[in-house]
This record gives sequence, structure tokens and C-alpha cells, in this order.
Amino acid sequence: SRSHVGSSSWTERLGPVGGSRGRAMVPLSDEHKECMLLPGIFGVFVQGLLLLASVAVLIFKKKREERSERLGRPGVHARNWPTFLLDSSKQLFGSGWVHVANLLCASIFGQFTEGDGCQWYWVNIMMDTTLGVGIVYLLLRGLTRAFEALTGHKRIFISGDYKDESGRMIPLKYFSQLGVWLLCVTLMKLFVALLMLILRVPMAAVSGAFLNLFPESSKFRLVVVMVITPLCMNAMQFWITDHFIKSSASKPEEQTLQPQLEVAITGAELGVP
Repeated sequence: SRSHVGSSSWTERLGPVGGSRGRAMVPLSDEHKECMLLPGIFGVFVQGLLLLASVAVLIFKKKREERSERLGRPGVHARNWPTFLLDSSKQLFGSGWVHVANLLCASIFGQFTEGDGCQWYWVNIMMDTTLGVGIVYLLLRGLTRAFEALTGHKRIFISGDYKDESGRMIPLKYFSQLGVWLLCVTLMKLFVALLMLILRVPMAAVSGAFLNLFPESSKFRLVVVMVITPLCMNAMQFWITDHFIKSSASKPEEQTLQPQLEVAITGAELGVP
């Protein structure tokens, strides 16, 4: 079935910008009064393409790591494929959940606040892939330390570390980290949704003004909202997130410092300056 999201027009629902009478409105065209967030088979096809694009970004990043390692770049250690796939799967599971939350959030905001579903989906994407990345980074660090302290299980929750000391893969580590990651993106989404609710009038005005930059075609605007914007912003988000979701042993700067720290610690224990 084809469900319309936010069927009322911008001019009917936005009201005066700033919340008081007499201020200017930022109306959308008549063709944008109704906005459907890619329903049906075509929508599934487009979302599949976006998924493939995200996977391609991650694979390109891994190939870049391997090339840097082959060239002898100091401190670069490329992940093996099993570790890379586990790292990437956490991002993909989290991204899938946030995508569903974004559709629900856009639908709710489009029905009960200013603007329509497409405008709010665009706002969701922009917020998640910019401010949201920073929030998730801080949450991942904080919750990892909190869960380790509360459970007493050292290194189970350390993101990207899935093996024991003998190099054997431990499923408990992966699923524990996946749970922490899903909690991080859920809390991020709740914070972003609250911020959108508080700033709904200016955000609706910005998104409306942005969509009015494009030709008077609701289909083209829909492509901008559901394809072009997620394609560009998700690529950036996946690239940045992969850097801190993987094990610190795979990061060049920490690889370079680790041997120096070990030598310093050993020297201190032996009384060597």
C-alpha cells in the first residue's frame, strides 16, 4: 500500500516562523504538499542500492588499508576479512535500525509538526551523519568503560577485539559489542529526536528552503531526499565511524605508540632509565 506522509501543505501546517503571528513563512510548492517516502518495490530497490553503496565504501576503506600496509606505511595494520566483516556488520545492523527509526520519526513529525515527511527525513539524515556521529563516538567510549566496570569483564566490550589471548574468536565478545553499539545508536537517535522537537520550527524552515532550491518536481525532490543525500552523507558517516569502531590495534597512531609504551614500561620495571 502507498501511505502518504505528511499530507498537509507546508503553508497550512508550518505557521509563522518563530511561533508568533505576523512573521514570514517559508512555503513549499503545491507539488510538495504530499510526500511519500519511497513506498513499494521501487523504495525497496533504492534502499538496496544505498546498502550496497555503504558496503562499497567500507570495502574501499579496507582495500586502502591493505594497500598502505603493502607499501610499508609505518604503523598501518590491515584487518583480516573476518574482523573487518564483524566490524562492518555492527555498523550495518545499527544503520538498519536507525533507518527504520528515521522513517517512523519522519512520519510522526510530518503528521504532527511543521513540514512533511520528506523534509523531516532529510533533517534526520543530516543530523545523524554529523552531530550524531560525534554523539555515538562519545557514547561508545563512555558505555564501554561503564559496562567493563559494572561487569568486571575486561576487554569483552572493547570495540573491534573479538579474540582471546590465544587468537580464538569469542562470539560473546561480538554480541556484547553489538549490544553496546545498538544501545549507542538508540540513545543517539533519542537525543537527536528530542533536539529536533525543540528546534522543529527553524529546522522545518531550513529543510523547506533547501528543497525549494530544486526544480518544481516532487519526484526529483524525493530523489534528493531519499537517494542523493543519504548516499553522500552515509558514505562520510560509515568512513568516519569505521575508524573508531575498529580495534585500536588497527589504528596507525596507536600501532606506532604501542611498542614505545611497552619498552618504557619494561624499562621502568627493570629500573632502566
